[in-house]
Amino acid sequence: MEESKDKSKGDRDPERLDLEILAIGKKTGLSFAEINEFRVRDLLSYARAYSGKEDDKPRPRKAKQKDIDSFYAN
Repeated sequence: MEESKDKSKGDRDPERLDLEILAIGKKTGLSFAEINEFRVRDLLSYARAYSGKEDDKPRPRKAKQKDIDSFYAN
């Protein structure tokens, strides 16, 4: 029981995962009928795309003119 008190909100395992999934779908503006059409993994992908957070991975930065010049100079 002490272990559950120490976990932060993001690290906790939801007690009712099914309700968490439904809440995610409703927050994105879907109806229950539309949520029912998704697989769980597809609904989570949709929610990530909807929120603008495709991945938590850092993306490579865009090359600037200086980078391109140094690349072709070698």
